[in-house]
Amino acid sequence: MGKSSSEAPDYTSLASASEKSALLSYELGMEQVELSRSQYEELKPLYEQITASLVDTQNQTNKQGTDYYNYWKNSYQPVEQRLLAQAESFNSDAYKEEQARQAAVDAAKAYAVTQQANNRSMAAMGVNPNSGRFAGQRNQSTLALAAQRANAMTNARSQAESTGYARLLDATSLGRGLTGASTGAYSVAINAGNSAGANASTAGNNYMAGLSSGASTIQAGQSLQMSGLSSILNSQTSVYNNSVSSNADMWGTIVGAGLGAATKSDRRLKTQIRLVGFLAHLGLGLYTFVYRFDPRRRWLGVMADEVAKRFPEAVVTLPSGYQAVYYDQLGLELTEVPA
Repeated sequence: MGKSSSEAPDYTSLASASEKSALLSYELGMEQVELSRSQYEELKPLYEQITASLVDTQNQTNKQGTDYYNYWKNSYQPVEQRLLAQAESFNSDAYKEEQARQAAVDAAKAYAVTQQANNRSMAAMGVNPNSGRFAGQRNQSTLALAAQRANAMTNARSQAESTGYARLLDATSLGRGLTGASTGAYSVAINAGNSAGANASTAGNNYMAGLSSGASTIQAGQSLQMSGLSSILNSQTSVYNNSVSSNADMWGTIVGAGLGAATKSDRRLKTQIRLVGFLAHLGLGLYTFVYRFDPRRRWLGVMADEVAKRFPEAVVTLPSGYQAVYYDQLGLELTEVPA
C-alpha cells in the first residue's frame, strides 16, 4: 500500500491547552463554591439573629395592635355609644321644645320684674294707672315681651341643635385614633413578618447563587476542553479521510499490476458483503463486497480474519491497524466483478 508523503499533524499542544483551560476553570469554580460556603456559614447566624428579632417585633406589634383594639372596644366604644345617645337626645324635637318653653318662662319672669319696676317708676312720677299714658306704656311692654319670648325660644332651639351636633362630633372623634393605631401596629407586624421570611432565606439564596456561579465557571471550562478536543477530532478525521482517499486512488494500480503486495482485506473496510462460494481446498469462504472508500466497484475475494486463522503467514497487519492478505501465497487473485 502507499504511504502519505506528509506527516500527521501534532495536536499535543491543543489538547494540553484544552485540558489546562478545563483545569483552571474547575479550580476557579471550586474556589467560588468554597467562598460561597464560607460566606453562608459566616452569615447564617447573623441572618438567624435578624430573623429572630423581626419575628419578636412582629409578635410585639401584633399584641400591641390587639391591645389597642380591645381597649377601644371595651373602654371607648361604650362611652361613644352613651355620648351618641345623649347627642341624639339634644337634637330631638321634644328637647328643643322643652328648651324653648323654659326660655319663654325665663323671659316672662324677667318681664314681670321689669314691669313692676316700670309701674313703680310711673307711680313715682304721679302717672295715673288708669290713664291712657299708662295703658300705652303697658301695651308697649307687652309687645316687647312677646318679641323677647319668641327670640328666646328660637335661640333655645338653635342652642339645643348646636349642642347636639357638638356632642355628635365628640362621640365620633372619641377613640378614633385607637383604631388607626391598631391598624398601624398590625401593619408593622405584617411587614416585620415578611422581612423575617425574606431574611430567613437570604443566606441559603446567596449560597445557591454561589453554587450556580461556580458550576457555570466549571461548565465553561469543560466546554472549552470539549471544543478543543472536538477540533482535534475533526482534524484527525479529515486527515484519515484524505489518507483513505489517497489509498483508494492507488488501489487499482496495485491490484492491476499483479504485484506480490499485500492487499487490504480487512472486514471493517468492506460493506455489502455476500458469501457466494466456498474454497474447499483452502477452507475459506469466497465473498463479493464493496470497499467503503470505493463504493462504485465490487470485488470477489476472501476475508482477512478467516485467512489469519488458517494461513497466518499470508496475513499482515498494516500500520493503520487494518489487515491485508497476500493473495499470491494463497494462489488467488482479487477479482473485480460487475457491480
